Amino acid sequence: MSHQITLNSWFGSDPDDAARKLAKVFRMSQEQSESVVDQLRDGRFWKFSKNISDNQAGPAAAYLQSLGFHVDLQPVDMTDDGEGMGFPVSEDTDDDSLENSESYLGLPFSFRGMGKELFGLFFVNSLKTILTLGIYRFWAKTRVRQYIWSNTFFAGDAFSYHGTGKELFHGFLKFFGMMIPVVAGLMALQIYGGESGRAIAGLLPLLLWPLIPVLMVGAWRYRLSRTAWRGIRFSFRGERMQAMKIFLKGGFLTVITLGLYWPYFRMQTEKFWRENSWFGDLKGEFTGEAREIFGKYVLAVFLSIITLGVYWIWFTAMMTRYNWAHTRFGKANFRFTATGGELFSLNLVNILLLIVTVGLAYPWVVVRNQKFFTEHLTLDGNFDIDSVIQDMKESGAVGEEALDAFDIPVDVG
Repeated sequence: MSHQITLNSWFGSDPDDAARKLAKVFRMSQEQSESVVDQLRDGRFWKFSKNISDNQAGPAAAYLQSLGFHVDLQPVDMTDDGEGMGFPVSEDTDDDSLENSESYLGLPFSFRGMGKELFGLFFVNSLKTILTLGIYRFWAKTRVRQYIWSNTFFAGDAFSYHGTGKELFHGFLKFFGMMIPVVAGLMALQIYGGESGRAIAGLLPLLLWPLIPVLMVGAWRYRLSRTAWRGIRFSFRGERMQAMKIFLKGGFLTVITLGLYWPYFRMQTEKFWRENSWFGDLKGEFTGEAREIFGKYVLAVFLSIITLGVYWIWFTAMMTRYNWAHTRFGKANFRFTATGGELFSLNLVNILLLIVTVGLAYPWVVVRNQKFFTEHLTLDGNFDIDSVIQDMKESGAVGEEALDAFDIPVDVG
């Protein structure tokens, strides 16, 4: 038996050292190995052209993993391609890595929901929402999330959602109470404030803009704190003021640089959301750098103008691969494999379904999107669930409902 070895991404701290050792392993030039490392950091995989013998496959995977590479081993028919490759099992390879080399293969995500089941849920929710003059929508949202979470699996076990409609309803009431003075003041300015008052009232949306990241933190904190896998809760520990500073600075610099600062702004926000997300006592890490995507961003803007925005789908797929490839929990890293063509096909079919059915196919679109995302996402590395300690952070639902009022998406990735 022999194996085909594929490197899916790299998540180390010293690319020069990794390239040097990679060149030694695969007997390539330093220039070639540096190109491979750069390719992996962009979220693209690299496959070795020769097969590796069975007795070398385990040590090879362990050694490369110790260098920060995500390794995928696929068994193939016996050949002589891998013989004499001279894989260097040296002082850089420890016994634990050799023993646990199989744990570095990807752990899959999957979604088992069905469009017809979600359609039935949407139908019942819509009727109850109409009959209760909109009040039931908080419970409706919770039921949909419970369905989606319970049908999303990782390593064979489903996620669970512990939020309640009552929490969202109370969050809405609190937000509504906070907004009454604002709305009253706005109306007073428009009626009694004259020209200056109306001018100030017109600027109110701009004055409220800095609050958006604050509300996003509250929403994401609530959603993660109500999400669990194998009984262990997630949590978000980012600070509201930190989010406000990042968004104000990034938004301002992006505007005055005519969009050129956007890659730096994007990497700062991704780092904030991902590194403040926890699973039990396991903290997320993110190593993306703006300089690595700047050229691709400039090219994407140019090509999107020429293609009337179509190329941006390919750039979105690339960014999603890049962001997940540079995200890790503990010793495990994510890998997202969807291409621009696959994402374009998904969106095109979704749009056609919605047009032909006048929106009735929306539940099927939700299922298609969820299946697409999970089928292309895996977690590579040594993910030891037994070592994760429960460490839940409580959070209220005010931010969640505030975001609904402003209609701002909160999803990360």
